[in-house]
Amino acid sequence: LEFRGQDLNEEDQARFADYFGNPSPTQAPDKRSAKYNPDPRVLLITNIREDGKPIGFLPDGELQFHSDSAFLDHPLMATVLYAVEIPTHGGNTLFANMYMAFASLAPEMKSRLANRKGHNVYDFTTQIKTRKLDRTGLPHAVHPVIRVHPETGGKGIYVNRLMTEEIDEMGPEESQAVLSELFETIERPEIIYEHVWQKGDLVIWDNRCAQHARRDFPTDQKRLMRRIGIDGDAPF
Repeated sequence: LEFRGQDLNEEDQARFADYFGNPSPTQAPDKRSAKYNPDPRVLLITNIREDGKPIGFLPDGELQFHSDSAFLDHPLMATVLYAVEIPTHGGNTLFANMYMAFASLAPEMKSRLANRKGHNVYDFTTQIKTRKLDRTGLPHAVHPVIRVHPETGGKGIYVNRLMTEEIDEMGPEESQAVLSELFETIERPEIIYEHVWQKGDLVIWDNRCAQHARRDFPTDQKRLMRRIGIDGDAPF
């Protein structure tokens, strides 16, 4: 859902999120983030820096397709993102429909993936899938490769290029081959909506049946987004 031309403070945004569920506290911010953002429900997604260090998170460049917080046992059900400052171009968000992605899989692949689990890891600085898998000290969770939406009953793909490292009960080569095919399926242009941000945009999406990605944008222009996540349950 997209609402343009909004003028919202943190409380307004949290009140909106509360209509859909419980706003989730973010992971403990560092001192720089707390200075600019004292509300524990709000995560700043920004490239603005103080003394050369970002005041928020995920500051620069593109982000690969993912479902928010899939590395947690209870990932976010939905995400509410509000545009405070945007660059003149770039930084668009791509949304991919996981119902359509699953529906396009061959029957043999659907059967092959039934009851399979994927390992999802918070390690955004190292996304080279040929590396040795070492999750020591990294938040990670195991979830179904195919997720059932608890409200609609629809099935959607629930592995993603940014976080999913392997599929259980498959050898490394087989796992990577299957993941590569799934990632390509997820990222087909015909199932993607590209949102071109305007200042004052408020967007909410369902992480249980959609994935999103971010395009690159100029490093010399400010981009400031406020994110509030809504608590979710364990995928099944």
